Amino acid sequence: MRDWEWYVPRVPRPRVRKTSCCGAYEFVCEGGEYVVLRPAKDGGHEETARGLYARTLAVWNELVSQHQCSRRAS
Repeated sequence: MRDWEWYVPRVPRPRVRKTSCCGAYEFVCEGGEYVVLRPAKDGGHEETARGLYARTLAVWNELVSQHQCSRRAS
């Protein structure tokens, strides 16, 4: 299980680099730092795996490979 924290952007407009099939997760870039986000239940976003590209991408790949989406065909 991942630790998720409230997301506080560090740049005015983070760049979305990847989005999961149904938008459950986003892989964003804030300058030279990358973050995996998910929508929070009360609005806004939560983050996990803030850091350099390779480590954050590994977390992204783990999350999307385990993600169960009802929109995706079996």
